Amino acid sequence: MNIKELAKTIGVSSATVSRVINSSGYVSEETRKKVLSAIEEYQFVPSAVARSLSISDTLCIGVIIPDIENDYFSSIISGISEVAEQSGYSIHFMGTNENREIEQRFLNTVESQRLNGVIITPVSEMDETTKDKLLHIQASGIPVVLVDRDIKGGTFEGVFVDNLSGAYEGVNALIAAGHEKIAIITGPETSKPGRDRFKGYKKALADAGISLRDEYMVSGDFKIAKAYSCTKQLLNLEDPPTAIFTSNNLTTLGCLKYFTEEKIKLGKQISIIGFDDIETLKIIDYKLSVIARDAKQQGRVAMKLLLERLKNKVIPEIPIRQNIPYQVILRGSEKLK
Repeated sequence: MNIKELAKTIGVSSATVSRVINSSGYVSEETRKKVLSAIEEYQFVPSAVARSLSISDTLCIGVIIPDIENDYFSSIISGISEVAEQSGYSIHFMGTNENREIEQRFLNTVESQRLNGVIITPVSEMDETTKDKLLHIQASGIPVVLVDRDIKGGTFEGVFVDNLSGAYEGVNALIAAGHEKIAIITGPETSKPGRDRFKGYKKALADAGISLRDEYMVSGDFKIAKAYSCTKQLLNLEDPPTAIFTSNNLTTLGCLKYFTEEKIKLGKQISIIGFDDIETLKIIDYKLSVIARDAKQQGRVAMKLLLERLKNKVIPEIPIRQNIPYQVILRGSEKLK
């Protein structure tokens, strides 16, 4: 029996067994006793190679994302996993649920378990604690790659999309369809994509000579429930908008949920264009206009960038920061018939 077989029998990772054998790193008392009991039961004698095993030897990458319910992030993980598997790496997936404290605990795990690298979508661009932890992790030899969201003041490589231009073009599509009363359900203020999409919305209206209306700009949080209440708020105004720009896919779903419950006909009573496509709606041929991007490709590029850093070890003076292209896809929901 080798260390991996023992770990599988117990139901823990090889790294956990290694930490117990070497008395290094944190292992709960309950797990430690479980491992020691199994070692005695199976008369396991670790080899010199096994004793030197650490989680870094298992070629493991930490992937930290904010929302496991969002298909966009699932697609990113799919792209990361595809490239990682081809390169012999496994993925240690962690979801923060947009919670900074959880994010920072996960970053402690990355460091304490000496993962080979980390790909992260930060909860907030402006979190100094997360920035400092990431800088410390990177300085310790664990490369960091950002995906989708940036972090202010850091010198990290990353893979993003031009959110401002995408939103600008999306709102322009509504304007070209004849709309002037255009609302937005924004993302959270701490999210750079959310803020950039809001900027794109405002710039499109300004360039078209359309005045901003405070009541048409409502704050969302990239979640379905909040988007539902925001849609209700907008459509119950004395002078409601004729079109809504939604700042992400879950926000779009919250809007559509309200439209469905209230029997509001899309394309006849209200128009909409959303940031990010929704695969489920494509399957049923739902005619939703979107600003689409290839999230799976975004994940692939992020993992390839991390592999390059793992290979070369040296962090470049000018960090590599790539933008994945977006595409405005008009299927008719931007119009009023």
